Amino acid sequence: MYPEENFNYQATGLAMVSSTQKGTITTDGEVYNPRTMTGGHQTLQLPSVVKVRNLDNGREIVIRLNNREPSTPTRILSLTPLAAEMLGISKNGVAKVEIIEDESQSRNIALQLPNGPQLPITAAPVGEVQQQDLNNPSSTKTLGGNDGSSTLKSVNKPILLTDFPTTYVQGTPRFSQIFIDGGSFTSKNYAYRLAAQMNGRLVSVVENNGRAVTHVRVGPFNSVSEADHALENFLSSGIKGAKIVIE
Repeated sequence: MYPEENFNYQATGLAMVSSTQKGTITTDGEVYNPRTMTGGHQTLQLPSVVKVRNLDNGREIVIRLNNREPSTPTRILSLTPLAAEMLGISKNGVAKVEIIEDESQSRNIALQLPNGPQLPITAAPVGEVQQQDLNNPSSTKTLGGNDGSSTLKSVNKPILLTDFPTTYVQGTPRFSQIFIDGGSFTSKNYAYRLAAQMNGRLVSVVENNGRAVTHVRVGPFNSVSEADHALENFLSSGIKGAKIVIE
């Protein structure tokens, strides 16, 4: 999977609680704080704003994505401990979630911060250097060093992004099940081949852009661990586009 800019992003999957240490620099250059309403995604542009819904309990939160997580392909989203708490997820738990990007806020951030938040970068300290003329060994010249206190001129002034409020909206829980999606196809010939390989079925879906595509689905699975195991087997067998989805 590769990062991409997508302002109409909608997806389902499993969310987890991030184990990133406080003070770590996030992918977009922020200082990670576990007590903020932020999270990580493997491909969406950073930073961006998304609404996350816990399908099992109906809670909805709004967070800013600022990190390239989670590292495991079996999870679609990582949440700070605070965001997970607001969504009703225990410390080591996972949740079936729906993610919908806030197009307006995400576009505004992209326009204001085309390269993400900028942190001041300090030049590494360099001591004095002695320069000697090889034709005149007795002649030396001292070149000035620096103590690392100067900031590189090419770096912009840091921009602080406003934290989202620590709140959630209580919605209606939705019955949902765990599936594995093998990929989407405009040609059913390829879909039939993959369905036979995965022992799956074909599902026709109309995407946001109005285009009809065919997905290969396997499931439902009775538990997260069962789905994790199946996905790992598909990925190791070369089906790289396989992912967990919730329906």
